[in-house]
Order: sequence, then structure tokens, then C-alpha cells
Amino acid sequence: MNFDRILNFRDFGGWDTAAGGRIARGKLYRSASFHDATDADIARLNAMDLRFVVDLRRPEERAHEPTKWSNENCRVIFNDEGAGGSSLPPHLVALLQSDLTPQATRAYMLSLYREIPYDPRLIRLYRDWFAALGEGGAGVVHCAAGKDRTGIICALTLMTLGVDEETVFADYDFTNQAVDIEKRMPKIQARMEERLARKLDPAALRPMLGVEIDYLRAALDEIAFKHGGVDAYLADVLGVGAAERESLRAQLTV
Repeated sequence: MNFDRILNFRDFGGWDTAAGGRIARGKLYRSASFHDATDADIARLNAMDLRFVVDLRRPEERAHEPTKWSNENCRVIFNDEGAGGSSLPPHLVALLQSDLTPQATRAYMLSLYREIPYDPRLIRLYRDWFAALGEGGAGVVHCAAGKDRTGIICALTLMTLGVDEETVFADYDFTNQAVDIEKRMPKIQARMEERLARKLDPAALRPMLGVEIDYLRAALDEIAFKHGGVDAYLADVLGVGAAERESLRAQLTV
């Protein structure tokens, strides 16, 4: 979808399911944050009849880049519980502590993806996302860039709805096409350097700014290691058991 200043916004429905159906369009949206939205962007969001937004960002992220969009008909869900501490988000803290090689940045990203599915603050938000979907209507889930925390919950959503793993990875990887990283690199680098008061190497930043299939694989491998698979994780951690999955499929597939 074409917005002026909202990045990585897209409908992640439309995929075929293993049961022979197709996920409905116009129900499932993912995005980066709305902090830079233009008036035209806001008008378009208002016209979309979104019922809920799940903002996965931490409080310091929301304070630093507050959303420019609100709508009285759209519920905004966020969670600050257990998010105290640094005034910088974790990825910037990691850059401060890193030797700033591409290998170190990539290792951090792999570690981050193993942690995200078991972060108590995000678990609550992931549960809220599924609960809101179960209540009906269109929703959007986003974090800062709409690729990591958002990428994992979108992958879990597609799996819940019966989409095969190859397609799930393809949808996840589409972020690399939706966001022109090379074009945006100078602006991102300058913004990070200003906040960190530290010179950054673009080669070291690049593994953090895009997505890699290995990142999502790391999250799913951690889920398999701790719970035996996605279905058990959904049921035990996110409260999405067989009955909930069946209800969501009935609502969101055509």
C-alpha cells in the first residue's frame, strides 16, 4: 500500500491455506510506526475502518516517536509492563555495546529473535492481538520498523490460519522489497549516530535494518526447542488452542 511517510504497511492476507481456503484481504495489516505520518496518510488510515491497533513498541520508543494517528473508533493496544530501564531501545543499546562488525550485529539479531517469543511484555501483546482478531474486524500490528517483533507475530498468525511454512517465510522476507534499505541508509545512520553519539559503519548496520530467513528460523527453532512446535506454543503461551485456531480460520479465511 502506498503511504507518503508510513513504511512497510501492507495487507498480509490473501495467502492460500493448506485446507484449500484463502486468507481474507482487508483484515490483517502490518506496518512500521505512524510517527512520521502525513495528513494524507492519516486520512487514508481513517478511511480503512480499522477496529484495533496493536503497538508492540516499548514506552521509550513511543515517547521518542509518538504516533501521529488516532481514531476514536479504533482501539489502541500497548503494554509498558516490565519495560523500565534504559531510555534507549534494546537495538541501540546493543550497538553501543557492540564491536560494530557485521558479524556481531547479525549475532545480536539471531539472539533477539530467540528471545522475542518469550518476552513477557510481548507475549501479552501477542495474546491481545489474537484476542482482538477473535472479536472480529480489521486490525494492524506494528512496532518501530514493522519487521522483527511484527514479523514474528505475523508469521505466527499465518501459521495459525493454516498457511504453509514456505509461504510464511516468503511473506516475512517481503519486507526487504517493501523497504528500500539502501536508499534509507544515510538517514537511518545519521539518526542513530545522533542518538548514540557514535560513528556507525553501514556494513555493520545492514544486518539490523533488513530481515533474513535465518532470523525467523531462529525464533521458530527456539519455539520448537522449548515447546515442541508452534501449535503447542500458541496454545500454552498465547492461549490460542485448537478451538481458537478453528474460530480464527472460520472468521479470516474465505
